[in-house]
Amino acid sequence: MSTTVLMSLVVGGFFLIFAGLYFAFNQGVASGHSRLAVDQVKIDQLNGELAQAKTDLEKAREGLIFAQRQQQIQEEAYKQINKAYANSEQKNAVLGSRLDFYRSIISPEDGQSGPAIQGSEHVYAEGQLSFDITLVQAIKHKHQVRGNLVVTLYENDQPTGRWPSSSPRSVSYQYFQQVSGKINKTTLTDNAKIKVELVLQDGEKLERWFNVAASKATQGVTQ
Repeated sequence: MSTTVLMSLVVGGFFLIFAGLYFAFNQGVASGHSRLAVDQVKIDQLNGELAQAKTDLEKAREGLIFAQRQQQIQEEAYKQINKAYANSEQKNAVLGSRLDFYRSIISPEDGQSGPAIQGSEHVYAEGQLSFDITLVQAIKHKHQVRGNLVVTLYENDQPTGRWPSSSPRSVSYQYFQQVSGKINKTTLTDNAKIKVELVLQDGEKLERWFNVAASKATQGVTQ
């Protein structure tokens, strides 16, 4: 084989290799561009989805903040309602007690009209017996009730204290009156009781006995 033919074959071989490499390179570049375009579309799509996710997350956060505020408002409103309800229940209890009291004046259980010693609230504490005597005039209230009130403490059926200590306490009322007093007593027996006496202006005498608890700081209403 001559040198010329050999050189021609070598040059032709190099050309074919170069042409193949160039073709492969172009194909690679074209494929890369095509894949890049596809990837760019996916990237753009993912960026859009990420932006939408961020927007949805921000809306969700705003919704959560709004819901938390609404919950706080509802909880505060619920507390206020509970407080108002408790106050209402307490007021209703007080009004009910007052209603029972006024009903007892207008229509007492025994059906008796006129002046009466209705009840006594008493507390014994620190060597002192404190009491509140409630006087009423039931059913008929045309005239003023006038008289003198005396409270006597009895222990073992013996008088051991008196209020007032000197002259009786004068009273004057048309519907009801509450009279408060105190008797000093260092100790108090278990069978202690008080006798409440109301001597009316016309000479009629009313009296009631009330048991007194012997323990310290004990309060009660006895009829």
